[in-house]
Amino acid sequence: MFLSVRIVNDNPVTRGTFSNTSFAILKLSGFKYVAVMQKNLTFNIFLVPFLAVMTVTFSSCQPSRDGSATGEGLDTPLVQNIDATRRFDQSPISAVSNQIQVSASGQLNRSIPHMNDSRITYCESVNGEAGKYNGVRDTKKYPLASVSKMFLTAWALDKLGPDYKFENIWYFKKVSEGVYDVYFKANYDPALNIEKMLYAMAQLRAQGVQRIRQLVIDESTRVYLTVLNDPHVELGEVPVSVNQSVDNLRLIFNSKNWGAQTETAKANLVQFAQQKNRVINVPNAFSVEQVVYVESKQVNASSYSSVIKIKSAVLLKYLKDINVNSNNYLTDALFKTLGGQVEFKKFQQARLGLTSDDLNLFTGSGLPIVSMGIRVDNLGSCLSVLKTLKFIKILSQQLSFDMGHVLLTAGTDKGTYEPTIPLEFNRSVVMKTGRLYDVPALNVAGATSLINGTLYFAYFTHDFDNGDESLYQNKRDQIIQSILNYYPITSGYQSLNLNSIFVD
Repeated sequence: MFLSVRIVNDNPVTRGTFSNTSFAILKLSGFKYVAVMQKNLTFNIFLVPFLAVMTVTFSSCQPSRDGSATGEGLDTPLVQNIDATRRFDQSPISAVSNQIQVSASGQLNRSIPHMNDSRITYCESVNGEAGKYNGVRDTKKYPLASVSKMFLTAWALDKLGPDYKFENIWYFKKVSEGVYDVYFKANYDPALNIEKMLYAMAQLRAQGVQRIRQLVIDESTRVYLTVLNDPHVELGEVPVSVNQSVDNLRLIFNSKNWGAQTETAKANLVQFAQQKNRVINVPNAFSVEQVVYVESKQVNASSYSSVIKIKSAVLLKYLKDINVNSNNYLTDALFKTLGGQVEFKKFQQARLGLTSDDLNLFTGSGLPIVSMGIRVDNLGSCLSVLKTLKFIKILSQQLSFDMGHVLLTAGTDKGTYEPTIPLEFNRSVVMKTGRLYDVPALNVAGATSLINGTLYFAYFTHDFDNGDESLYQNKRDQIIQSILNYYPITSGYQSLNLNSIFVD
């Protein structure tokens, strides 16, 4: 057998894609884990049939092609709000007026560089008010790339609420001294990484669990251990299958598989415990004999005598990671958990006030889908982006969070945006970047805090050659510089500290 590994650079974060029709066990930084495969080929590494693990060294290079995703929703309890007046975090749902008044004349009211370049689309609006809009080539829809994640952000905030927490439930019962049977119900939490599994292991050990005889998972439990380590991986299946989840749990819950990456995760938990004044004792040895998948309707949870409930971090942290690191897996898993493209279209029309003339979204990540052998990209107009940014701004006012809690705070957060020229942001700009290669797109969208309100802006580069990437990055940054120089900005945005511990 052989394993294909594709590495690409997503400006500037290195990412890797594992390709094949099955999975293989790799050893990265000393920790074995199951890598999910997808049908992309860049170079091959032969695996001797009897060789279980090997070390792969990742390096950065330009991509040869984009991956793809699927947008079908999952049938989960999060698809429909039980109470139409409240979100899942119990915050009230209120009306949102996110209209953007455009210029009837089509004339610019300020000098903006590079507006004569036909490969650039740009639009901006101060507060959405009349007479305060500028736009060039702003009515046509273009590939959104990872700016799509901003639309997912608006949807998740409006449906779940900023304070929503996933609940991981661990049911367990004693078999013999120190040996237990366990049922793990993750409730579609997309961030089941190494740290979260070690945290759960510590909680179980504190209750006397030294070894698990049988660990049962259901359809709501999808375990991708490096979900936060590999934000730009383009997996062929999102969320990962229950079979791959079984294999990942078998690996992490047997301490004989632990290596340097597990030790790093332990150290992260120690630091988290110190910050929170908690005691988290990850056992030095642990084992599981059997991990099996059973449909939830076939599991008798009441047969387990004890239960541990672990709350995740708030949704804001998930969205911040998505928009700072452009995490494809988290985005598409969340997009599907909320109902996929069918349910998003309802939100788009009812809450964003956008029709298919403005926006066509098939995935949360911005990766294309393949329909009947044809590539289909997320497409959106400049105006659709501004309306969605204003929607997020209004939600932040209604629900008492900061736009910097969910978007990349320029100049403060280290993520997918690195300016090509010196720019003094002083926490005045939040944004989301986007990049595609097969259908070249280099995008950025964001909001600027002004003394008299908020400027919403969107920049698309389209129909260009990938070899001109640095040229259009520079033009993008010159336009952003013109915003900072022209408007009376103020230091208005916060940020949110990110780490690998996604528990409450």
